[in-house]
Amino acid sequence: MHYFKFILTIPFLLSTLCGHTQETDPWTKYMMPAEIHKSLEKYVGDFEMDITMWIQEGADPVVIKVKSTNKMILGGRFLEMTQMGDMMGMAYQAISTMGFNNTDKNFNLTTITNMGTGTLYVTGPHDPLTNTAELRGILSNPLNEQMIEVRQVFHFLNEDQMMIENFDKEEGSEERKTIEYKFTRIKK
Repeated sequence: MHYFKFILTIPFLLSTLCGHTQETDPWTKYMMPAEIHKSLEKYVGDFEMDITMWIQEGADPVVIKVKSTNKMILGGRFLEMTQMGDMMGMAYQAISTMGFNNTDKNFNLTTITNMGTGTLYVTGPHDPLTNTAELRGILSNPLNEQMIEVRQVFHFLNEDQMMIENFDKEEGSEERKTIEYKFTRIKK
């Protein structure tokens, strides 16, 4: 037990020996929620979520509605969005976790659903001028076992609305918009 406590204090001991104060210590900066984390708190609560999906090019989109319950977790470091509803006759569940990495200055999002066994991980920078974030990652395609390049653009519109545009690019094809998620706060 004492060994474990000692291991946990090593980063702090090293920073002290290197002359860092707690305000400038890189590990402390990495650990502590910043102003941008506080901005995620605006999205805590219950939201109606319209999911518009363009399943086939040229066909009309499919629109479903689900509920998203959002809360801050791990001491205000991450926004957890838990979605439930009905997707084309099947029970739908998803959990997304969004955070901001103080070191590399990127937003990070992981999403898992009951519609598959894969995990979507996307990461990218925030543009404070437009209050958007463009995140990129990859996802495996179960139909052909190839990778799909994913780009998601987050629009932090106001405390009652957020929108995510999802674009996919498969090998040998152009990028196309496949999904749009619109969050609207449920007023009580």
